[in-house]
Amino acid sequence: MMKDQWETERQNELGFVEDSFGPLPAMEIEQDSAALWWLAGLTSVADWIGSDERFFPVDQQIADVEKAALTALEHIGFLPPRIRKDLDFMDLFGFDRPNRLQRSAFESIAVPGIYVIEAPMGTGKTEAALWCAYRLLSEGRATGIYFALPTQATSNRIHLRMADFISRISEDNGHTRLIHGNSWLMEALSMPLTSLFADEKTEQSDAVVRDWFASRKRALLAPFGVGTVDQALLGIVAARHFFVRRFALAGKVVIIDEVHSYDVYTGTLVNILCRELEKLCCTVIVLSATLTEDRCAQIFGKASSNKTDAYPLITGRRQGDEALAVYPILSDSADKVPSPPVSVRFARREEAADRAVEVAKSGGSVLWICDTVASAQADFTFLRELAMAGLYDIGLLHSRYPFFRRKELEDYWMERLGKNDRQGRGCILVATQVVEQSVDLDADLMISELAPTDMLLQRLGRLWRHKRQYRPLPAPLLIILEEERALAEIQTASPADIKKAFGSKALVYAPYILLRTWEVWQDRKSIKLPEEIRPMLKETYADRLNDAEGWAKLATDWFGNDYAKKQRAEWSTNVFDILLDDMEGVQTRLNEHPTVSIVLAHKVTSNEAILLDGNRIIKGDNGFDLDKARAINRCTVRVPRAALIEQGKMPQHSMPEKYVCGEACWAVVDEAGTIEVPGLGITYRTLRYTNETGIEIIKRGES
Repeated sequence: MMKDQWETERQNELGFVEDSFGPLPAMEIEQDSAALWWLAGLTSVADWIGSDERFFPVDQQIADVEKAALTALEHIGFLPPRIRKDLDFMDLFGFDRPNRLQRSAFESIAVPGIYVIEAPMGTGKTEAALWCAYRLLSEGRATGIYFALPTQATSNRIHLRMADFISRISEDNGHTRLIHGNSWLMEALSMPLTSLFADEKTEQSDAVVRDWFASRKRALLAPFGVGTVDQALLGIVAARHFFVRRFALAGKVVIIDEVHSYDVYTGTLVNILCRELEKLCCTVIVLSATLTEDRCAQIFGKASSNKTDAYPLITGRRQGDEALAVYPILSDSADKVPSPPVSVRFARREEAADRAVEVAKSGGSVLWICDTVASAQADFTFLRELAMAGLYDIGLLHSRYPFFRRKELEDYWMERLGKNDRQGRGCILVATQVVEQSVDLDADLMISELAPTDMLLQRLGRLWRHKRQYRPLPAPLLIILEEERALAEIQTASPADIKKAFGSKALVYAPYILLRTWEVWQDRKSIKLPEEIRPMLKETYADRLNDAEGWAKLATDWFGNDYAKKQRAEWSTNVFDILLDDMEGVQTRLNEHPTVSIVLAHKVTSNEAILLDGNRIIKGDNGFDLDKARAINRCTVRVPRAALIEQGKMPQHSMPEKYVCGEACWAVVDEAGTIEVPGLGITYRTLRYTNETGIEIIKRGES
């Protein structure tokens, strides 16, 4: 078509739009305005729907375009949800009455804006946010809900609760989509029959119609969704189709949980996201139990928030307002049942292990949380050697299992340590931060490695979470594991010696914050929750000028690193720069330690692979096969790249074809559990796999 013909067609289309909707507004749209990207998203989605030949066949003249469009929207489920009116708290959640936090939130969050709910762990913040969302939906002030969480595991758990909630409020039995990088591996979901990694041409095939919202860039368009915060963040970073995600979230209630858990890079992106969503008439509800005043202010784009020592607390800025408001928490005598103080003590690993065994033998549940996968595996192995057969259960949970095995472990332990399960015998679960937040676990005894104060307080949220008739201890107890070298001995040491004393956890958390945390906790015998949450956070993160030389150097490093991460996050939102694939984690997380995906198999030949879970696949055939893709990815684990290769690239003939995103390779697990990568030379580390411990990375010379 010639240029002048295109112009004629454009003018005809503009005329059609004005005839249908009235004159277009005479306004100039700034280059980075919310309206511009909303319009770009609307145009793209309309083009996708209009290009669907099932509803708009190329070779037929459509007599009633409006009717055809409505049919298309009905078919793909893109019409506004119909919400049941006048449901009360019991109808929504099955509880007799809301508590004072929930009633306060319901009274305060009535119009779009940004709101932060700060309240102790286990006080019903999720129900508070969903109750507010129901009100906004039923009053026509919102178009849907997206619940954003820090991890895929927490998304999976909240998805179950959200699905039940939506089934209660929706006249249409609305489907709640689970949206994250591995959600397509969940067998219960309806998935498309084409590759999630396919190009646009493939996605136009009839097979994708199985579920129009399954495409990763379309998933957020579904009215109701639960997933990782990364999926929403892909709407503000320089990722392809970022404007479609912004359009998808416009007007919705966006609930962002556990906002304290993100590092400075991702946290900065969350701050930017909140303010962009505010421009799109969203209601953003941020949930946290351990938020500092500065962090709260950053969410609103302020230098500081309203100074108050109140806790719990609801802070908000309604759409159109400049100033922040602090909303009162209603009083209720029924809520003022004092919780027992948590006893705190430091102990060596051997002493803590003896106490864990004692509690488990008495029928209690123990949650043992480590800061790294390696330390969790080591502690699990140590505890397993102490285990007395049949008297109690012991397990391990972390991120370095293949998908199928991790799901088995998560399902078992989330039930085993859940609200209702008590099997008459005790248990010990050793885990990493995957159980730290957004999971409803209830332990009698908590044992934890040292971590920043906000993380330790989050871990306490899994301790004595529910009322029970029997507990093997007279009061909740937190045991913090001592370092191999006593921290009291290194207060005047060099930064290098301090980092060495902390070991691998110094790669996870800022050593300076670990020192400040140890200083706050070392002399405490007990903690009163929630009264001491805010004072302890202030004490940990308050600025000061009288640090020892080594501490001061670590503080400078911490501040400098955080500043650099903040600048990098802001640069990542430059959408006029190069656009990257909209893959979860590509630009939404700062990965300072590159990883490789390895596909675990018992046998790999040029023709076939027998995967770790027993599935057999044929290699090298033509076309894309969803069952094969799911089988391969269910046996895939991400490991540090340095664990496989110190330099150079992975061997090309070891690549698992087109079914795994990013750098990946086949890996063969022999009968002894040793992992070998075909074509890879000798490395300085050995990889080993068992169903109990997952993938272990062992340096040469270590046992």
